[in-house]
Amino acid sequence: MTGSHTEPRFAAVVGAETLGTFVVTAVFVGSSVIGGAVLGTMGLAVATGFALLAVVATLGRVSGAHVNPAVTVGLAVAGRFPWRDVSTYLIAQLVGATLGAGLVLAVVADGPPGALQEAQRAGFASGGFGYEGSPDGYGLVAVALVETLATALLVAVYCSVAPRAARPGASGVAASVIGATLVAMTLVALPVSNASFNPARSFATALFAGPDRISQLWAFVLFPLVGAIIAALAVRLASRSRSEVEAG
Repeated sequence: MTGSHTEPRFAAVVGAETLGTFVVTAVFVGSSVIGGAVLGTMGLAVATGFALLAVVATLGRVSGAHVNPAVTVGLAVAGRFPWRDVSTYLIAQLVGATLGAGLVLAVVADGPPGALQEAQRAGFASGGFGYEGSPDGYGLVAVALVETLATALLVAVYCSVAPRAARPGASGVAASVIGATLVAMTLVALPVSNASFNPARSFATALFAGPDRISQLWAFVLFPLVGAIIAALAVRLASRSRSEVEAG
């Protein structure tokens, strides 16, 4: 990605993925840590879904608005995204998520006495399993199933509608479908795993939550990636079958 024509494009893509991941992470973590008691499960799910909807609608034409390493890897496995760009996207997403969670940390640190310590003690909106990690005490198997299946559905939806996100006039439809999917999956998964589906967000929240959550981070990297790969392989198989039928 060198040369006068590609460098501005590269900067725009990196900026879009960083900004998009920043927004989605800041909204989820802020809603959970600062407004969780007021918003409840429904409010948190809707806030997160609408944040992703806005990001896809505004940045989809620039970078595709993956804002999630699982989505990027899934699209690459499905043949819908070039592998050469995966590492760039992952770095941008990790930076954006860390900045988003860091912003919430800074706000909470200047809040009421003890607010930051309480937020970190509660996990700082990070994923977790077991009595101390899961919001409702669900074990590793439940968390694995929820994170894998929810991410698989999200990636399948991205594979289906992502081309529309890059087309003028159609990005709103793609954004609405993707945002609605995230709302639905968040409603189901919040009590179980804190609804991550996003290794970048999981990394950032665990980083600020402390050692206990960092020790469980592997699950929120592994299972979303497994779900993404399962969905991508299913999409490839379906596309191949459709092509064979059309050719026959």
